[in-house]
Parts: sequence; structure tokens; C-alpha cells
Amino acid sequence: MSLPENKFKAWTASIQSMIDSREIRAKELETNIGRLVHVSQILPEINHFLNGYRSLLNRAKHQRKAKVPLHVVADCHILLKFLEKAHEGISMNLLAYRLPDRVYRSDSCPAGLGGYSDQGFAWHYYLPPDLLFRASNNLLEHIASIITMWIDVLAGRLHKDDCILSMTDSSTSEGWARKSNFDTDPFNQDPTFDPQEPKARAAVCRKFAEICLDNDLRHFSQWFPGKENDVSDALSRDDDRIDAQLTSLLYSHVPSQMPSHFEIVPLPSEILSWLTALLQSLTVKKQLRERHKRTKIGRSRDGPSTQNLSDSGATSSSMGSQGHNESSSWERLPWLCERGNFRDQLMRSWLKQQSEVPFHMWHRPSGRMTGQTPQETTTETLDDFYLGYTELLERKIQRKNNKRHYQQASC
Repeated sequence: MSLPENKFKAWTASIQSMIDSREIRAKELETNIGRLVHVSQILPEINHFLNGYRSLLNRAKHQRKAKVPLHVVADCHILLKFLEKAHEGISMNLLAYRLPDRVYRSDSCPAGLGGYSDQGFAWHYYLPPDLLFRASNNLLEHIASIITMWIDVLAGRLHKDDCILSMTDSSTSEGWARKSNFDTDPFNQDPTFDPQEPKARAAVCRKFAEICLDNDLRHFSQWFPGKENDVSDALSRDDDRIDAQLTSLLYSHVPSQMPSHFEIVPLPSEILSWLTALLQSLTVKKQLRERHKRTKIGRSRDGPSTQNLSDSGATSSSMGSQGHNESSSWERLPWLCERGNFRDQLMRSWLKQQSEVPFHMWHRPSGRMTGQTPQETTTETLDDFYLGYTELLERKIQRKNNKRHYQQASC
């Protein structure tokens, strides 16, 4: 499916004129927004770049012409790439509603981020002291969900037309993956307005959109309960354990959430540089400071550990309960490898959500305005419906016949 040649030329010329003149009328801007919303039906990632347009439209309605700020100009250049992509054609594999090829889970805390894929490739990153308490946890959650799939892109494990499912226990991050709407308007007159965090959020969402666009990826997002996200939670919090020990503990305590192959890979330098630059653009906020809490996995029942990182290497300062003896080699149990398709197991909640009938969107023949729609309508209701329609039809025919008789009598 592609954007026709005539529309591509006309729409591209309109945006290019906006870049060159650095000013635009409200009517023309409104037309451009409508066109881009039309393109978003085949390239939904374009929705991350329309907020600047809409903010500019609100200002342009009160002026003869509105000046186009630099951040909207930057959006225009990216939107030209979207139009070119739409003109080249979008594969039906990216438009069809289908099962994901890859499933990712991620999590974060104020001190770290982590995630893993259904293929068992995991990662974690613990923030250095100079980067702590700069980003809100919602922002860190969304960064973690993007990094988890970005690692596979750089490693060549994701291919053109692949469909991915990002699962997170943050409903905010799940929503941002589909559409973002942050106020980054430099002309905002609110004295309490702080543009730093919205700009960082917009940058993260746009980076995600660019990755999907450049690599021809189809994306779904899904929220799921945090109690089912122990693996990602431990990856983001347990900075006092080496990778082999953490892997062994996860296989022992949450085997249902672990794939048969599990490997913690280092964070690529490209991602690390991007993340560091993003966090450095934010200032430290006192309201974000909190005491770091590690998970309870494999620890005593007294509560979560808040100790500092141990210098003893493979020896953890917190041992498991007496009823649990860890293997000295930290090898996973052989029976854990004898399970079914782990990808299907991970996306079970997503599949269940897709199969549910959205009853609130359907007409209610029962006449009830609250509660779930009944599975069937009684025969009496249908009889009343058809009986009422028959009586109405008979009255119309009677009126028509009376009119005909009156006309004949007057002649």
C-alpha cells in the first residue's frame, strides 16, 4: 500500500514550503495535519511527531501567520521521511494484525533499568551517581522498553517486516509506545512550566518511532501486572549480584518466567551514549530521590536488601533460606529446558485481551445502559421490534392510500 504520486508531491511541497518560509497560516497548517493523520493509518509512528504541529495551530488561529519554531522544523524533516516511506509503499505484513515474532519484557527503578526477550537475551544497566534522580520512573520505564528491542535491532536478531510486542508493567509507558502528546512549546507562558522532562520524553518516543521506521517493524504494546515481571524487576534492581548468580537465582525462584536460554548481554556503546546524553540533558530533582530497594529473590525474609554493592565478586552477602541450597556452579536445572513455546507463554495475557469482545462498543438491544450486554436477546423483544415496525409500515401505507383517494375525488 502506498501514497499516490500526486499526493506525495503536493504534500511534500507544502511541508517543504513551511520549512523554507518559517511561517504558515492556520488553514494551511490544519490541512497538513489532516493529511498526516491520513498517512498515520499506515504509519502509526507518525503520531509521535504531530504535537508540535497542533501546538503551532492553536497559536496560528490568533495570528495572520505564525512563526515556525525550530523544534517544529526538525519535526518537518522527519515527516518528509514518513511521506517518502509511504510513497515507496508499506508491506501488508506491517499493516495486518498478526502474532508477534518477538516478545520483550522490561522494567526500571530509580537506580537502574533492565529487560529481556523471549529468546533469552537480557540486559541491565545501573545508573552511575551523576545520572541518578534526573528522570522520572515513567520515563525510565519507557526507555527500558525501547532499549530491550533496540538491542536486538543492533544485534541483527530483528528483521524487516518483523512484528514485536513490548510488555511493561507501566501503563504510562504502554500508552507512550502508541502515541505521545507532550507540551514542548517554547512559547508556553506558564511560569511553572519546565520543558526539560517533556523534551526528553518526546526525544525517547521519537527515537522509538525512527527505529521502527528505519527497520520496517510492526509494534504492539501491552501492560501486565508487576507481580508477573520478577525477572525484569531483578535485572533493574539487583546491582549487588554478578550475572551468573542472578541467572541461577531467577531459574530457581521464578522458573515460569524464564526461557530455556538466558544470557545477560552488555549494553551496546551506541545505546549507552544515547542514554547518557539524554539523562545529562535533565537536572537532578530532589522529589525523585528515594532509597534504593533490591528484590527479595533469594534473600532472607527480613525484607529487601539495601546494602551496597559487594566487592567479594561471586560471593553474595545475602544467602537464601535454609530450605534452599543453591548449586555452587549456578547451573540451571535440566527440566527447565523441557517446556513449550516460551514466546506464546509470555504473550498469553496479550492474546487474551485480543480475544475479549468489547461489549461497551456495541448497541445494547436489551435497553440496559449499565452492566455487561446479555449474550442473547429474548424472542419477545425481537417480536416487539418486528411488530412495531409492521404497524408503522401499515400506517404509512394507509396515509398514502388516503392521499390517493383524496386526489381522485378532487378530480
